Amino acid sequence: MNNKPLTVFTLAARNLKGKPFRSGGLIFLVALFAFTLFGGTILAKSLESGMDSLSKRLGADILVVPYGYEADIQGALLRGEPSTFYFDAQITGKIAGLEGIDRVSPQLYIATLNAGCCAYPLQLIGYDPETDFIIQPWLSSMLKHPLGDGEILVGSSINAQAGQKLKFFNRIFTVAARLEKTGMGFDTSVFMNFTTAKQLARESERIQSHPVAQDDRLISSVMVRIKKDADVKGVANGILQAYAREGVAVVVAKNMLSEISGSLTGLSLFIYLLAGILWLLAILVLMIVFSISLNARKKEFSIFRVLGAPRSMLVKLILSESFLISLLGTVAGTMGAACLVFPFRAYIGSLLNLPYLQPAYGMIGMVALTSFFLSLTVGPLASIYAALKIGHSETYTTMRENE
Repeated sequence: MNNKPLTVFTLAARNLKGKPFRSGGLIFLVALFAFTLFGGTILAKSLESGMDSLSKRLGADILVVPYGYEADIQGALLRGEPSTFYFDAQITGKIAGLEGIDRVSPQLYIATLNAGCCAYPLQLIGYDPETDFIIQPWLSSMLKHPLGDGEILVGSSINAQAGQKLKFFNRIFTVAARLEKTGMGFDTSVFMNFTTAKQLARESERIQSHPVAQDDRLISSVMVRIKKDADVKGVANGILQAYAREGVAVVVAKNMLSEISGSLTGLSLFIYLLAGILWLLAILVLMIVFSISLNARKKEFSIFRVLGAPRSMLVKLILSESFLISLLGTVAGTMGAACLVFPFRAYIGSLLNLPYLQPAYGMIGMVALTSFFLSLTVGPLASIYAALKIGHSETYTTMRENE
């Protein structure tokens, strides 16, 4: 026989088990709130981290591209969407001579195929090591030598490590380093120097025609950094006025970041607003359920009182039941959110079309503790009224109401 003493918590657990449908519904409601709060906050923090990474990694104030390809350059940078667009490389020197320009660096984009010629269908980006101020600053801690011909850098989402071989357009390349996670399209891109990129374009001619194979003076974009005292809009307008007739368009990085920031702010506000509504709804529903339950259980409580149970024991019983409901719901909701937002973070980022970078473990821990505490308070807060009411009721009156 089980001779363990019957504690308030044990009795509360048995009461919940005896009403599985009601208890399950209340636990689900708390779980829904915990899921939304933890999962939504991690989502918002990941977007904030991605935005911060984008602002730090982009490095350019203005992006110069062929006219009509403004959206393509943003897709390549933000989401790693394979794109190909070209104009004459002479535009680099022309832009460098304009007022307010500090540094310029060309880049060359080559989209690979989803075929046997290539290991992955992704974006290849060629850069000029002599002028680059975007890619090379990342490499100081992971690559101790200049990127050589035939060597490539791979984004963090590409399944390859330093020293491995990858094939693009039937040519084998050596992975020199794997970049850190950025939350941008760079995570699914491959970087190489200009010489390697142009050689690769010529190799691709065996499979499909490529403009760079016919004219190696072509480039895809020019990254522009302006002087500290220069006005971004003024410099951008100056580039357009000087070279718009040559098919040149500009993308101002600050404007692109502002658009993304606006989308991020709206999404974050929606997440927190939804969590707040669910929190209030959970408390309200639990309060109503506990109040109704209190009226239905008056005889049960009066018997406890007749048997000598103090009012404090009844209060503890109600609070214990609500605490267990909150605990089970919080654990279920938090674990459910964790099983969704962490393993599928890459897919979530692609769905949102925004820079998405998982926050540091310390931040995740803080979010988990905060959301766990807030979710855990739902039940006790909702049951306070019912607990106080039963605590002040008189045994005789309660018994008479149930005769």
